[in-house]
Amino acid sequence: MAEQDKNVFGRKVFFINPSAVFESKVIERLRLMEYEVYIIDDYRKAKAILRKNADSICYVALEPPLTLKGWHNFIKSFEEESVFSPLDMGIISESLPKEKWFNFVNGLQHDAGIIMTAENPEGMLHEVVKNLDNLGAMGLRKYVRANCIQEPKADALWMRDNRMFQLKIIDISSVGFAARLAANQANAVGVNQVIRGVTLNLRTHQIVVDIKISGIKAAGDFLLAIVMFDSSTPPQAIDKVRAYITENLQDSIVANLTRNDIDRLDYENLEFL
Repeated sequence: MAEQDKNVFGRKVFFINPSAVFESKVIERLRLMEYEVYIIDDYRKAKAILRKNADSICYVALEPPLTLKGWHNFIKSFEEESVFSPLDMGIISESLPKEKWFNFVNGLQHDAGIIMTAENPEGMLHEVVKNLDNLGAMGLRKYVRANCIQEPKADALWMRDNRMFQLKIIDISSVGFAARLAANQANAVGVNQVIRGVTLNLRTHQIVVDIKISGIKAAGDFLLAIVMFDSSTPPQAIDKVRAYITENLQDSIVANLTRNDIDRLDYENLEFL
């Protein structure tokens, strides 16, 4: 990613093997703060995913199934492939005896810092946010979007004068969405129009929101409607939109993985020259 793109869009943040507690207390809060966050629950999928997202920030949680030695070798192995040189790694760990901790971190790069789970949740969150912002992750930026083009169900529906109106959603964020407007729908909406009680169908989610048409522009053989969520939309509805975005983004990182992408290295017995 070019430096100017980082300044606008920030960087993706991956967590490998986080505990359920860390996910609920820290990662979910990061999502609410509009960081683009992903979870990799199986370390064997990590390299295949991160090769496509090498200019990211990645935290590794020192939880089973690997031992400390296995996790040391796993993290160290990223330094052996030049494709991962832009990747900033960090570590999530419980407190360890001083000598054991020194042996573990010795020789490891951890530019994204070390997060100790003995901290209270607010302390952990503060430390993660500080590290992410120092590395250009840029939360609270409102650019985290889910692409809906391939979704079988992603539309906005509302009734007016006993007539059903429907827009196909192209992509969506927590502040609004872009939608396809067919030529014969040109008179269905107008710029600055507020429409209340619109139902978003997003996979299994049905979310009622109020919207405002921010703009309409030509896009080839159709019109593109830029739609913002009106301030009257309940926060609970926006939380449901975020939940959908999380599902969509999580699915996107594993969508094309095959058996050949599974990392089969034995990190417990790996030796480095």
